[in-house]
Amino acid sequence: MESKSTVWLLGSNSERGFHSLYGGFCREGGDFLRVIKGGPGTGKSSFMRAVGRAAEEAGLAVEYIVCSGDPESLDGIYIPELRIGYVDGTSPHALDPAVFGAGGDYLNLGAYCETGAAYARREELCALTEGYRSWYARAYELLAAAAKASPAMNLAYVTDGERAAARARADSVAARELAAAPRGTARRRFLGSMTCAGRYLASGTLAALCRRLFLLDNRLGLGFEFARELAAEAERRGVEAVICPHWLRPELTEAVIIPALGVGWAALDPLAAYPEGHRRLHLARMADSETQRALRTQLREDERLYEKLLHRGGECLAAAKALHDRLEALYRPFVDFGALTRAAESEIRRVGL
Repeated sequence: MESKSTVWLLGSNSERGFHSLYGGFCREGGDFLRVIKGGPGTGKSSFMRAVGRAAEEAGLAVEYIVCSGDPESLDGIYIPELRIGYVDGTSPHALDPAVFGAGGDYLNLGAYCETGAAYARREELCALTEGYRSWYARAYELLAAAAKASPAMNLAYVTDGERAAARARADSVAARELAAAPRGTARRRFLGSMTCAGRYLASGTLAALCRRLFLLDNRLGLGFEFARELAAEAERRGVEAVICPHWLRPELTEAVIIPALGVGWAALDPLAAYPEGHRRLHLARMADSETQRALRTQLREDERLYEKLLHRGGECLAAAKALHDRLEALYRPFVDFGALTRAAESEIRRVGL
């Protein structure tokens, strides 16, 4: 059976630290959000994965929200047909139901952890917690430097006229493509981030939602200009869309997707892998060719600096992940995983799966 599920992120490791979109998750009328609490290694991700797997086996679509630090870990799921979501409500994306009891409630998986026994290892637990947080702080310093170095993010080598031309092309595309789009609301999701595993992009989501995928040439940053204008036009028209802020600088737009039309546009990132079968919009051709030839060496030097800083930031995130893994390993002996499995099975039955 072909999966109808998609993968997104609601948090990113940005130039200003952790950037959250969790406040808009599972908040539409009729939605119910179960906020999961519990410490590291207490089974939050496994619990949600079990519920999501049961929903898929029942033929339902699932939105999987992966962790911005470790894309192998889940931070949330949403089952649209049931209007129910589950989310890890612990730091750095601490969260509460909009209206307790009416719009959501809590699941305390920490209840299955023998915290009294864990207390005896408090010095090790505190040291590892402090250690991984310090690696995150260093990663954010490097990511901030990368954003400042990026020629694309700063549109350092284009003129106001060239930016206006990119926006005008977006307006033309919007007039042609969005006319048939259904009315609805725009949701915001991240498509990727820099993680412990390097640059992550949910390319499977692009492949699943976009029969037609246009990659926007973004070496000069004109892809960001095009995507921002297209997103603004989709919102102005009241089109049902997914707008994807850029993970490093969220005020920029990385992608715009119209699921009902099976079409999407994404600003091309040379560090990310995209699905096959896409088309490319060569926006750099709008820039003055003589000026670009004169700046070619400087542009490439800036790009190399940007990529090097991103790579180093990713290494720091990997170091943080290694310490977090050790932290989880310390908690694991104190967790009753049998009780956790039974709790997941009970929840699956409760929601009718």
